[in-house]
Order: sequence, then structure tokens, then C-alpha cells
Amino acid sequence: MEELNNIKIKEYVSIILRRPNTPKIWVNKRINLNKEFHKHWQCPGGHVKDTDISAKHAAQREILEETGIQPELEELEFIRTNYYFREKEWKIVHCYSLTTKKVPKLIEPREITDWQLKKIKEVQKEPVIDSLKDAFKGRQYETKIIMIEGSCGAGKSTFVRKCKEYLTKYKKTVEILDESFITKDFSKRIINYESSLKKYKEKEITKEQMKEIAIELEEWIRDKWMKQIFEFYMRDRKPSILLMDRNLFSTLIFMKLMEEEGFFSKEKQKEVSTNYNNWSWLIRESLVIWWKIPVEETIKRVEKRRRTGKKDLKYYKNLDEVYRKYSEELDIEQILFGYNDMPPTKRRKTDEETITGRYNLEKVKATKE
Repeated sequence: MEELNNIKIKEYVSIILRRPNTPKIWVNKRINLNKEFHKHWQCPGGHVKDTDISAKHAAQREILEETGIQPELEELEFIRTNYYFREKEWKIVHCYSLTTKKVPKLIEPREITDWQLKKIKEVQKEPVIDSLKDAFKGRQYETKIIMIEGSCGAGKSTFVRKCKEYLTKYKKTVEILDESFITKDFSKRIINYESSLKKYKEKEITKEQMKEIAIELEEWIRDKWMKQIFEFYMRDRKPSILLMDRNLFSTLIFMKLMEEEGFFSKEKQKEVSTNYNNWSWLIRESLVIWWKIPVEETIKRVEKRRRTGKKDLKYYKNLDEVYRKYSEELDIEQILFGYNDMPPTKRRKTDEETITGRYNLEKVKATKE
């Protein structure tokens, strides 16, 4: 999956401008000979910019820029998202619909013809740009993304499972993406890494050897994350909610921790994650929750799993500190309460309050509106 790390990801929005109570939409044709799809029918649309809060905000901006119409966000209705993959470029087009009585203005007379109100079937019989043609393939769920991030032993997987149970109860279709590929790995890379880390601390292998082992592991985890994200989004049918137990960007946290441990350089971290900006739309469209418990509780939990001992308290404190810094960079909310000291009945009540009350997940939005 090295090719996925090297692909360019470009996001666009396309908006069907409908006339109320008619089967007609507003379209125009491209007249610039130097641009693709010359003399093809098109609708408002364009690139999603780094400054856009969400894809829906990008659609709102593009409508204003291209038609002079200023819609409210609530007026934009999601239709579907189409994906095009060719020549190491992944093109993502989010399609929306806006029903309005307003007449669009001609903003770019050198690029396009005047807006025309035409029946959808008439438009489809003539040359049409892909984003307009494919917008009528059928509606999809607007998949909301909830990322659960947190340190080792924080109970993320339990929280993810409870979220799924709750959302399913309210008739949401839910899927989970996680790092189970690590535990299912027949090559046992993570076990070999932990064994090598022990050897490194006991000075049985050199820093350079440890560095190469760490790089290989992080590149493998990076590529596996990219593969499962890509395969999920290329499907035509997707759930209404995607829960992510950790995510692609979690690898940054562990690379920073390896840097703190002294066997991973900033230069190598930048090299491994060079193309992560292509995938930043995942965080932009997500509700990100950092599920946190005290470091001492983390130690107790991993001890029960026989994965470590108190001698590694420093390691987990460093990990906790790296998570804290990373959460500030991403504006992730920190959650800390005395959950582990509660009796089981109170824990169940707290779970329900946390999921239904504090995060109101039945109404969760994928954008930071």
C-alpha cells in the first residue's frame, strides 16, 4: 500500500441548485477552451480549501462565489460523496442540494455561459461533467466520524463498544475501524518490536538498529490505516456512523514518544508522515474524543494484562505527556473522572450519562458548525 501514502487527495464540492416544486435545476456550460470539460453542463462547485471548516461550509462558500446566493448551512442537503481514483490521485466530491427561489447571477462571464433552468433529464442527455452526472446515482448516508483517542489502557475499546451499542439502539448503522490488524498480524510485528525495545534498553542492540525496527513498524501501521480508510470510503454503501478506535494520526503520537525515548528523529518522523496532510480531512470532519484516565490506573491495567510493570511508569508518563501535547495541537477535549473507583451500578449510570448527555451522540455532527 505504499502507493496510498504517495497519492494526492483532492476534495471538491458539487451543489445541485433546484427550483422549488419543479424537476428543474440551474446549470451552465464551460466556455474556456483551456479547461477540462469544455462545453459540458455543470453546476456550482469547486475545491475544498484549508480554510473551510467543513465540506458543507465549502459548498456554502462556492455557491456564494459562483452565483451570488448566500444559503444557510441548514438549507444544504447532503446527497452523496463520489470518489475517483486515477494516476495516483484520489478525487473526493461531496454532493449537496439547495432548493431556492433565487436566481443565480453570472459571476464569471469569461469562463461560463449564463445560468439556465433546465429539466434534469434534458441535461443528462447532453455532455455533463462527472460531478453533476454522478450526483444522481442515488442518496447515501452522510457518514459521521467519531474518533476515540487515548493512551494505552484508557478503556477506549470499551467506550467505542458502548457507543456502538447506544447508537445502534437508536437505529443508527455503525461500523468500527481500529488497529485490530496489529493483533491479527501473523508476522507478530508488535511483539517483535516490544522484544527489540527490551533489548535496546538492555543495550543488546544499537540505537541505529532500534531506529530501523521502529521505522519499519510505523510505516507498516501507517500503510494499513490508509488501506482500510481508503477501502471503507470507496464502498458505495456506508453506515451513518463510523467509530474509529485510534486512527491514522495516532502513529504521530508514538513516533513522538519514540523521539522522547531517543531512537526516532524529528527528520524521520517528518519523512514517515510527509503525506499526512492529504488525509487531514478525516480530523476536520470528525468529533474527536480523547478518553483519558490517570497514569497510575493505566499501569494497573497493563499489569493485569501482564504487559509491563511499575518499572515502566516513566514510559507511560511520557506517553501521557505526548498525548496531552498532541491533544492541544488538535484541540481535543480531555476527559478525566474517577470512573475506576465507582461501583459497577454507578459505572453503568456514568457510561449512559457520558454517552447520552455529555456528548449527545444521537445528534452528533461531523462538522464543527
